[in-house]
Amino acid sequence: LNFEETAGDEVDGFVDQFGKGDFTEHACRYCGVQNPACVVRCNVPSCRKWFCNSRGNTSGSHIVNHLVRAKHKEVCLHKDSPLGETILECYNCGCRNVFLLGFISAKTESVVVLLCREPCLSVNALKDMNWDLSQWCPLIDDRCFLPWLVKVPSEQEQLRARQISAQHINKIEELWKTNPDASLEDLEKPGVDDEPQPVALKYEDAYQYQNVFAPLIKLEADYDKMMKESQSKDNVTVRWDIGLNKKRIAYFVFPKEDNELRLVPGDELRLRYSGDAAHPAWQSVGHVIKLTAQEEVALELRASQGVPVDVNHGFSVDFVWKSTSFDRMQSAMKTFAVDETSVSGYIYHHLLGHEVEMQMVRNTLPRRFGAPGLPELNASQVFAVKSVLQKPISLIQGPPGTGKTVT
Repeated sequence: LNFEETAGDEVDGFVDQFGKGDFTEHACRYCGVQNPACVVRCNVPSCRKWFCNSRGNTSGSHIVNHLVRAKHKEVCLHKDSPLGETILECYNCGCRNVFLLGFISAKTESVVVLLCREPCLSVNALKDMNWDLSQWCPLIDDRCFLPWLVKVPSEQEQLRARQISAQHINKIEELWKTNPDASLEDLEKPGVDDEPQPVALKYEDAYQYQNVFAPLIKLEADYDKMMKESQSKDNVTVRWDIGLNKKRIAYFVFPKEDNELRLVPGDELRLRYSGDAAHPAWQSVGHVIKLTAQEEVALELRASQGVPVDVNHGFSVDFVWKSTSFDRMQSAMKTFAVDETSVSGYIYHHLLGHEVEMQMVRNTLPRRFGAPGLPELNASQVFAVKSVLQKPISLIQGPPGTGKTVT
């Protein structure tokens, strides 16, 4: 590897001191550090990239940065590290979520045991053994793995490593979602890192407004599509039923993780079976009709022909992405751009950020603000309702639980 700084090695704001060649397989995918004692492998099957325990120019170590951004949780130590090729997991239950794992030293022996915070530590899983649970400490401290577990690269190693910023880490992590084998050099390719136009406070006309917001809606739609279509689950167990409308209903548990999208009634899912000696391959699309108290998903299938109702195991579930809401946004943007009369003049100029004289709507306000069967409004909610009734355009916003729906 060439660690010499040479002209032309600057890559978008940082010096690529490793050149364009291939690294050792276990080199940190961010900075190139390859000391076996300092690197760990992300153990998610679709990833399996190596990262070091150095902070570099960021607030956390490179491995923790990756785990947080990719929403991964499992790691494996290098075979040549002091502890050998070891997957970090709870001694009691086998949990591999490193953000829940900690260690406890034995009272008499010079060994440690890994134990997860939930549920094993909280239920005193090792209370009958020679371990002092009050001494439990997390494996990750101050956004780095503990140095006795994964060593921090020496100052010399860090100086010789590629200097990478948090901004570049964000960009390469986003690129890995669509191209897992991408390298930092790929960020230099035309079109890979094109930024959309910044949102302005004021626009000349509706065409400029559309030119700024339409690409943002497209980006959001593409991201939403990618997220939903990546949420496939395999080895799902199904139980079958028939609804009152004679349509087949599949009940199954859709495993949840921190990075999962929330299922709601109306979502479309595709149920698949790869087939076996007695059954051909089969698939059908349906929509979620309810979520049971037992956390089961009830999926009503569109087609009832050929459903393998005598099979209960080995199914796969995929999200079916629908572009309806994004298509409506784009259609509204186009109408707004070509037809000035699509909204009132007041709203038109307000949306474009132009200075307009405040207008008040004259009407008789009710004596009492509220609706049958709903909680009484508080002072802030009453003020919001009064404001909406007296102005041509209003925006009500607030965090969850502040009463927007009732208002």
